[in-house]
Amino acid sequence: MKTMRDPERQRPVPEDLLRIANAEEQAGNHGKLIIYLGYAAGVGKTYTMLWDALQHKAEGTDVVIGYVETHKRIETDALAAGLETIPVSHIWYQGLDIREMDLDAIISRKPSIVLVDELAHTNAPNSRHLKRYQDIEEILRAGISVYTTVNIQHVESLNDVISQITGIQVRETVPDTFFDLADDIRLIDLTPEELIARLKAGKVYLGDMASQAVDHFFSSGNLIALRQLTLRYLAHRTDKQMVTHMRARAIAGPWPAVDRILVAIRPGPAAEAMVRAAYRDSQRMNAEWVVLSIQEEREGPPTGQERAWLRDAMDTARKLGGKVVVYRGEDVAHEILRYASQNNVTTIMLGKPRGLDILVSPVYRIMRKSPGIDIILFDTKGATSIPIEQQLPRLIPKDYLITMVLILAVTLLNHLLLGTISTANLIIIQLLPVLVSAWFFSRKASIFAAVMSIIVFDFAFVAPFYTFSVDDWEYFISFAGYVVIAILISHLANRLRYLIPQIRESEATVAAVAGLSKDLVDARGYEEMLEILARHMRLFAPGKIAILIPDDGGLRFATGDKDYPFTDKEMTIARWVYDNGEVAGRGTDTLVGGIGHYVPMKAHGLVYGVLAFAFQNPEAVLSLETKGVPVAMAQVGALSLERVTL
Repeated sequence: MKTMRDPERQRPVPEDLLRIANAEEQAGNHGKLIIYLGYAAGVGKTYTMLWDALQHKAEGTDVVIGYVETHKRIETDALAAGLETIPVSHIWYQGLDIREMDLDAIISRKPSIVLVDELAHTNAPNSRHLKRYQDIEEILRAGISVYTTVNIQHVESLNDVISQITGIQVRETVPDTFFDLADDIRLIDLTPEELIARLKAGKVYLGDMASQAVDHFFSSGNLIALRQLTLRYLAHRTDKQMVTHMRARAIAGPWPAVDRILVAIRPGPAAEAMVRAAYRDSQRMNAEWVVLSIQEEREGPPTGQERAWLRDAMDTARKLGGKVVVYRGEDVAHEILRYASQNNVTTIMLGKPRGLDILVSPVYRIMRKSPGIDIILFDTKGATSIPIEQQLPRLIPKDYLITMVLILAVTLLNHLLLGTISTANLIIIQLLPVLVSAWFFSRKASIFAAVMSIIVFDFAFVAPFYTFSVDDWEYFISFAGYVVIAILISHLANRLRYLIPQIRESEATVAAVAGLSKDLVDARGYEEMLEILARHMRLFAPGKIAILIPDDGGLRFATGDKDYPFTDKEMTIARWVYDNGEVAGRGTDTLVGGIGHYVPMKAHGLVYGVLAFAFQNPEAVLSLETKGVPVAMAQVGALSLERVTL
């Protein structure tokens, strides 16, 4: 008897077909990326890469060395001598001569394959890119294939796991999205015993460095753990490729339902580690993942340290391919639950409450009110305990303490005025703390102020005095009415306090994107579109703006502010942005020494020009909430220009 198959299960998954199509399109224009992956220095990554390169050279392939670090190992030096080497560039910085790969020379030479060692390297200051992997991305876009090497400790998503294993925080990391570009990841393996033997023989490090390495990072336990982590990482990537292959070809299999992980973070030292943990869980579960950060209404502006924590966490999330959502809300627990419900979240990751903070943490509200959703509690490995004296103030928030002081101050004032004004006026004065707390603090604090003000007034100014009883029921009705009015006032004042900054922050965004789209639809010609785009660029943020368009193999000023601070350096950055179709300049990791922020007008693989922004306050404009607006403006402009130029 034949088993009936579900016709839906025989259809390829559209997302996987799109991924394969994009990969094939990219393969036609880009060079191939081969990554030699090891679990520690000395396993033979560079040696194997050079050996493979010599085999390609023997077959007639044009292979050159862009940058290889042989560490004076005799066998490695002998292999490198058999290949052409492009001379390195020299960058002088604070009296030091720093050797770096010559990116322009490689692109100009245009070999078939270039060897680039030490993928995770951080470039010298004033280099075009902050990281070497960004140099490699540019080489790939130029149609040159790249062979490169890296150790497992430099994979971004594993950074905190590596730190836990080795006790060393690795600063140079490569985002996991870069590894997704690889056509092949080749595991270079060696048993820990063999590696330690090589170390002791001086084949990895020279002199005292070898014995120090064996005693510290290269201990047997560390190497075993790192090797296992490397094997698991590569096995997971291979499994993921196989699943994509099977789905795209509708090969029958036990496909799970789509899961979605939501990781809710707050500005703190554990935020970035939570992001990495969520990514690893999403990979194990084959799930989509979202990073959500909510700023409560009652909270003031984040401190510089808090902004740095949040920025680092969000940048890590973007590097790992996660979706980032940041907004304000009245209540953290409510907003997390609302987002989870609206976006079909199946798992929520939260920070584990510690110490007395358990009593006021929103975690338990989320756990109670999230039926059908799995909860993961994240705890930072090796976190120190919080002293009890630092935990106690958190049980009574600062806004509640200030509110109580205000109530006592107003009560003292009413006591001084007692007998000079009527009781009705006294109760109005008694409600002043409600207005203050409603404007400056949370809704809960203002409701607390309303209830406490009425209780204190009853105790101090209503007969029988210094009791909580009320003989005149008219007072009871008045008190109830005042509480209702106070709650309404606190609600409206709190909402107004919340909405005003939101409106101010969103005005520029709405004007820059939504208004731009509408105006461009009505534009009739190329020049008019450029003028409209320039006008909306000015509305986005204070500063100077300009639009550059291609002309006779270069770029020329089309419209904008004629006093834009163009220098040879700024024009070089703009030209690079046009040639590569990538954002660069201030607020990015590429060509960061410039004054301006440059965005390519790119649509369907073609670049129609460059938007140039010289913001008065770049850090404020290029915040988490608004840094994507210039890119959106450029995309809208490119689509409009495409319509009139094709």
